[in-house]
Amino acid sequence: PGDRGFGITATGTKARRDLHGYSTVAVDPNVIPLGTKLYVEGYGYAIAEDTGGAVRGNIIDLYFEPGSNEFKRWFTHNTTVYILK
Repeated sequence: PGDRGFGITATGTKARRDLHGYSTVAVDPNVIPLGTKLYVEGYGYAIAEDTGGAVRGNIIDLYFEPGSNEFKRWFTHNTTVYILK
């Protein structure tokens, strides 16, 4: 959190959870290109804006606000992801 780059994605946007729009997710860009719009069942609409060391293959990482109780429900979760465009 003290890092100036904290919360900034690989695409340069600020990571966000937007219940009424598109939230940030991290993807493996070899599987889902950055900028791809997705629908994640139970999470909502998202856009692939980030990458991560543990995000490989068909694993995605959903963004939650720090301290969010929502994170606890999703810590390890299998769901369906739809690629919109």
